[in-house]
Amino acid sequence: MFEPLVTIENLSLFLPGDASQRTVLHHIDWRIERGRHCALLGANGSGKSTLLRLLRGELWPASGHIWWHTAEGPEQSPLAGRAMTTLVSPAQQENYQRQAWDLTGLDLLLTGFEDTPLIYSDGGNQAFARREAAVRMASRLEAEGLLDRDTPTLSQGQLRLLLLGRALLRAPALLLLDECTDGLDARYREIFFDVLEEYAPRCTIVMTAHRPGQIPEWCVERRYVSEGRLYTIPPEQADGGGQFMPDLQKTANDICETESLPPLLDLENVTVFIDRQKVLRDITWSVHQGEHWRISGANGSGKSTLLRLLAGDEFTAAGGTLERWLPHQGGAVDTLAEVRKGVRLVSDLSQALYGYSLTAHEMVCTGFDNSIGVYRKFSPAEKAEALRRMQEMFPEESAEDVEALGRQSIRHLSTGQLRRLFLARALVGEPDILLLDEPCSGLDAPSRAHYLNLLDQLAIKGLHIVFVSHHGEDAPLCINREAQMEDGRLRVMV
Repeated sequence: MFEPLVTIENLSLFLPGDASQRTVLHHIDWRIERGRHCALLGANGSGKSTLLRLLRGELWPASGHIWWHTAEGPEQSPLAGRAMTTLVSPAQQENYQRQAWDLTGLDLLLTGFEDTPLIYSDGGNQAFARREAAVRMASRLEAEGLLDRDTPTLSQGQLRLLLLGRALLRAPALLLLDECTDGLDARYREIFFDVLEEYAPRCTIVMTAHRPGQIPEWCVERRYVSEGRLYTIPPEQADGGGQFMPDLQKTANDICETESLPPLLDLENVTVFIDRQKVLRDITWSVHQGEHWRISGANGSGKSTLLRLLAGDEFTAAGGTLERWLPHQGGAVDTLAEVRKGVRLVSDLSQALYGYSLTAHEMVCTGFDNSIGVYRKFSPAEKAEALRRMQEMFPEESAEDVEALGRQSIRHLSTGQLRRLFLARALVGEPDILLLDEPCSGLDAPSRAHYLNLLDQLAIKGLHIVFVSHHGEDAPLCINREAQMEDGRLRVMV
């Protein structure tokens, strides 16, 4: 018999701030035992992330009990949960992206010792030892080059890697990892799992994952979450009637290139600086009618910066040019307002910037202006189009359920649900080009299949796609051109 670490008995809860007090976890019973690492599996919106937040002590039950087994005995105070656990999650990463605090990579690692978002003390007598430990962790993760970097300049994958190192430095009794490797390239995933295996004997790990290949062999326990309930064996899956496993036979590869038309995007000798650092270097590249691109490359190579440049969020240095020709905007465009209507970006960062509460329907409607927040009243036609786009993203739900989802705050939705909603937001208003930065992160397998199939159908209808992913299997079938980023330079694959 293993020693108990956390015990949960007949626990139910609803999320704070939810006026409807809708129960999201139902009658949970779970005994987490020290040294028995567990993978927590389930569909988007099933309650996995909420359960991790409960284990962390961030949420409190509406009924039932939770005990954290400390050296002094069982404790029910959430402070005990905070003291013995560390959580790495997409929400944590989004908070760092949104706040853009003035922290270096080294500072970020050092915050792990006190498990605070910022550094509030110099560490006293432990300062030197902590600094040395942080440097060793960066070296073990092959991330020494990130120690002096300001966190707002880090790529999504680089920031995720440091947050993982931050959690490991504290070596808590219970390490909670929510989709921990999303955004990491293949090399960094291998490094991280090697380091995680070294730390596994020192702490108990509970991790969520939508990709079975990212569950290490030593993580032998399984728990399954479905509709807010916890199971020890996979629950029976409702038959989706065939609508959720899409027909991928029809692809967009049949779209003919129209050479007589000007390129949609035309870059010549483009260089981009961020905080005086050269991030993109002398890029010459064009996107023509009928082309759908996948761009690969390591973390920090410049992929996300390139997409932000195309979307109008970054600007070329003197000596380079970027021209856009967008049919739905009348052809050649030269104002930022036109660019933002015709070119839409979906990324972790764009999702992170929504730091305040909107309903899901309101958030999708902001896509008409490509704005962060609501600044005007939307017409009945715009509201109807937004709802239609939401229904496209949730075909397994009834129209009534999608309308109910639209009334919920985006702060109460799962990462996977938000992924789909941000694509719906990007599609309203008929853009010409869709830029996707790791769009399948956080999506379960059926959701990924539907997401990618929808991209293929959109490509057939004339929407052009530039797609960034570390997972080759995530690319939609419409992809017919490929390029690779390396150290800020773009190399087209013939």
